[in-house]
Amino acid sequence: MKKIGILGATGSIGTQAIEIIRKFKNLYTIEFLVSYSNYEKLFKLAEEFNIYKVGIIDESVNVKSRKFKVYKGYEILELIENIDLLLVSTTGTFSIFPTLRAIENNINIALANKEILVSFGKIVKERLKNSKSTIIPVDSEHSAIFQLINPYKNEVERIILTASGGPFLNFNIEEMEKVNVEMALNHPTWKMGKKITIDSATLFNKALEIIEAYYLFNTKNIDVVVHPQSIVHSFVQLKDGSLLAQLSFPDMKIPIAYALSYPERLENPSTISHPYDFSNLTFIKPDFEKFPSLKIAYFCLEKLSYYPTIMNASNEVAVYSFLEGKIKFRDIFYIVEKTIEVLEKEKLSDETLEDLLYVDRISRDISNSLVSGKERI
Repeated sequence: MKKIGILGATGSIGTQAIEIIRKFKNLYTIEFLVSYSNYEKLFKLAEEFNIYKVGIIDESVNVKSRKFKVYKGYEILELIENIDLLLVSTTGTFSIFPTLRAIENNINIALANKEILVSFGKIVKERLKNSKSTIIPVDSEHSAIFQLINPYKNEVERIILTASGGPFLNFNIEEMEKVNVEMALNHPTWKMGKKITIDSATLFNKALEIIEAYYLFNTKNIDVVVHPQSIVHSFVQLKDGSLLAQLSFPDMKIPIAYALSYPERLENPSTISHPYDFSNLTFIKPDFEKFPSLKIAYFCLEKLSYYPTIMNASNEVAVYSFLEGKIKFRDIFYIVEKTIEVLEKEKLSDETLEDLLYVDRISRDISNSLVSGKERI
């Protein structure tokens, strides 16, 4: 029995992971569940799986229980021990702390949180050097690369990330200026939370994944190709010219199941695929003018240091500002670009976790100021 702890148990990834565990109860035992604030759903799940320990990240949530021992905020770090795998599917910077605790305790990590590697990848890589932990990516693209690259680690020439292109692939820049929230949340392929759906519409999800791929696979030779059908989840090109690809229907349960079962595989938890199901696959060069998020990503990839931290924090502020109707869709790009421009003039450091947390915080402050000032609007 593999002992698992789940951060983000009530969110999309956590919920799908639990569905898989229900199907394979003979293989897994859940030691604890953590939610950001949804304690009602959390308690129902804990009762179903006979779990005593639960965590709530939001310390302002006022809840007590006679059935469960409730850990709040940083108390959750006390849970990160005596397990085989930690699934990190919460969003936000808090997740870096349980992740580092898992690394400290030699616990494998199924990672479904972009901020951890984008904002704190340098720190994570340093801590992994002295740990037996393995990070198994849950994102469909990085899971594909992880599966493809393992037998050929010393023979990889290039990584190619696929992007669906989002709902505005065929829009011109003038049409994108008129995009509203409802339009941006209507993704043609995937069903996801609001933040990641907007990121897919701006291609900032791919921008973040470029940085993730660098920290996961230790290469800057990373390309992006638009693939609207979302069947090929990524390519790996080997030094002899061979191009490897991982294909499946766009169903997150496949990479989640692989992360849970690694290094083994479960019986197919999703719809069984056959090549004749995958007709008319297309691949398109991304438009860097229409989606400047990719230009920003490659700039940050070249600079590294604290630049990806700025990109991640400012994009998050911009996305939620768009969702709240404070800025226009294409202002998301402006907020990120301007925040990087402002902070380039500052003397910042990336030596410690505290340094990068400071960069994250000041990036959010500047981005919020730009939103309030509405300089472009």
